Amino acid sequence: MKAVTYDRYAGPETHELREIPTPEPGEGQVRIRVTAAGLNPWDWHLYRGDPWLARFSSGLFSPGERVVGADVAGTVDAVGEGVHGFQVDDRVFGFVGYGAVADYVIADAGKIAHTPLTATDEEAAAVPIGGITALGGFEDGGGCAGKRVLVIGASGGVGHMAVQVAKVLGASRVVAVCSGPNAAMVEELGADRVIDYTREDVLDCGETFDVVYDTVGTTRLTRLKRIIAPDGVYLAAGGLGGGPLLGPAWAIFSSKAISPIARRRVVVVGTEPSHENLTRMADMIEEGRVRPVIERTYPLERTAEALARLEAQHVAGKLVVQVA
Repeated sequence: MKAVTYDRYAGPETHELREIPTPEPGEGQVRIRVTAAGLNPWDWHLYRGDPWLARFSSGLFSPGERVVGADVAGTVDAVGEGVHGFQVDDRVFGFVGYGAVADYVIADAGKIAHTPLTATDEEAAAVPIGGITALGGFEDGGGCAGKRVLVIGASGGVGHMAVQVAKVLGASRVVAVCSGPNAAMVEELGADRVIDYTREDVLDCGETFDVVYDTVGTTRLTRLKRIIAPDGVYLAAGGLGGGPLLGPAWAIFSSKAISPIARRRVVVVGTEPSHENLTRMADMIEEGRVRPVIERTYPLERTAEALARLEAQHVAGKLVVQVA
């Protein structure tokens, strides 16, 4: 089978499209014939080994031979022992950690779900990490029902899902922060107000929020607290920069550390996709309450180009590789 592979920590220009053996599913696993793979910052942190923290899960000095891609959609091709609820030819989507940018990939049955009938495989592949990070973050923070929600980084892969999920969970008002060119997209997704961070400081927005969902971590909690209600919650879902040791985790951990000083509750967002929460996301999509936005799709042969675009940041929604 064809797969986009790497065997050392480096950029996408070193990746190779090559033939590798087709994997076989083990107990509790299925093999998916891949149609599409959604790309995430998760992917480039793994293949670059940047920050160093990422190497503890993939090898301190070498990742070994790996295949790019964590989010996948396609058709079940083979079923391992002990798998219930999935059979050959079922359309599925989910999270595989790595290995999605290939003709076939092995997935744990507990981390996939049936693809929404109303979604293409490309749309389904854009959902797992972004959608579940949004859903799990809000629920870990106590929910959104009747609350005023601020989403910072609202046009990104996680942020654009967070705007929609907040509405589904009953937020009374959702204010989104993104750049001006993406404002129309975010408004279409349901935001009640969009703040263009290139023209207006969110701290001067004149509003107070019960929930702040932050995917970029560029404004310190000690400053943000002035627009967070005293009993509100700050959801630390990501960060930009942060250095070679911790990278985005620096913004998350530092917010948690200064929570007592800022006198605001901080919840670190880190929900992993499961069959149950992926099924919930599938229901939201099938009901028309959530839709993944795809900025662009790329053919398998141009995966390196797609990853370079992803690393440049400021992607509006998601990038997807069409495998089949």
